[in-house]
Amino acid sequence: MLRRAGFSGYEEGGIERYLGIQYAGPGASGRFSHAVALGERRQLDVASLGEVPVFPQLPSRLFAAMGNGIESNPQDESAFFLNVWTPAGGSRLPVLVFIHGGAWMTGGGSASWYDGSALSGSGMVVVTFNYRLGALAHLADTTEEARNPPYSDIVAALRWVREHISGFGGDPESVTVAGQSAGSWYAHLLSISPEMRGLFSKVAHLSPARNRAWDRAHAARVRDGVRRELGGRSLGHVGAGELLEAGLRVLGRRTLDLGAVPTPYLPTLDDPVNNVFCSPQASAQASHVKEVYIRLTGTETSAFFFNSARELGVDAGDVEALRAAAPDGDAAAPARTDDSPYAQLVAITSKEHFETPARLLADAFAASGVPTYLRTFGKRSKLDGFMSGHCFDLPFQFGLMDRWANAPMLQGIGRDEFEAVSHALVSELADFVMSPAGMHASERHVLGAQALPVATAG
Repeated sequence: MLRRAGFSGYEEGGIERYLGIQYAGPGASGRFSHAVALGERRQLDVASLGEVPVFPQLPSRLFAAMGNGIESNPQDESAFFLNVWTPAGGSRLPVLVFIHGGAWMTGGGSASWYDGSALSGSGMVVVTFNYRLGALAHLADTTEEARNPPYSDIVAALRWVREHISGFGGDPESVTVAGQSAGSWYAHLLSISPEMRGLFSKVAHLSPARNRAWDRAHAARVRDGVRRELGGRSLGHVGAGELLEAGLRVLGRRTLDLGAVPTPYLPTLDDPVNNVFCSPQASAQASHVKEVYIRLTGTETSAFFFNSARELGVDAGDVEALRAAAPDGDAAAPARTDDSPYAQLVAITSKEHFETPARLLADAFAASGVPTYLRTFGKRSKLDGFMSGHCFDLPFQFGLMDRWANAPMLQGIGRDEFEAVSHALVSELADFVMSPAGMHASERHVLGAQALPVATAG
């Protein structure tokens, strides 16, 4: 047993692990209160990530591709926990803080998927953490606290890192925040928030989608609908599972267009912040980060369509209608019109929801003088229709194939193949996190076999 900074851990393979550290607690006003810092050190007595609770949630909509990364984790409304991996004997090492994705509804930093030992083995301290999800996060009863309780969780975790990470061999002056999908949404908000200035200097966006948010009026309509669904009972006191299910029923009644990528929940932002948040140019001007890394998978939206009979059954007429309706006009058309209608649908929707927003963001930051790197992960899954879908890069990024043993999207990929691709991704992110002078912008990185062209902005 090891002790660092007043916390217990253990070493395996040259990496020290400190699991189940409580970084904050709930406020006094109940379920939807903002997180508050603790006045003492608290840690669970656990030996594995699977013993660390995550916040309550329903099964992931991508279960058919990813499997279940929290199968053994308890679920608890007080799961304000983080985990630290650090090279044994290290000091003043760069720090990577990872914000998980999950459509603001699922996941957790304590999921077995996000074991940080392989990333830490490249020479950095890695931190993962939980934040509140779904109806338990986004349906506050009071307008005063409608400003995104999960954001307060994330801020509390970053402030904990600032205060304590030097005790784990990390350098609080060299912190990178990396967010995937919904986590990227939060990473972007953090990067334009004045209160976060000085807490981190670089940001990595993995599979960022078009930035948007609920306003208070929309949040109130959803909240009122869920309250009616529950017979008028207080959302702050109904059981967690009952509230999660009621929220999903209400939001699931929407009619979706062909090729839609739904986000049942979104955090709430007021107009002054939202106007900056949703504008690439305004965001770049407001941002306090010094470097930006952005990476997409090759066919982001295929993850949402590969098991949908509606999208799999599209024909040429459907594709033409989608192309005509796309906001980018002809620019949204796929490069290869000889692809199947399904592949063309994926190309059009991936461009609209992911590729165009990512490129606009990269261009805006590069134009403002911030070194900005835009990458594409092109490795393809052998799962029918999944292609190089959303989240497919995650197993390779964290580098531990066994943690993803039940993920259908990895079926048919051997260990040697996995490790070769994983090495490229781990090295790429480590290069960004650890290099004080930035990445080598002139180099072209192939991120996975069959990689799409890689572009560097800046």
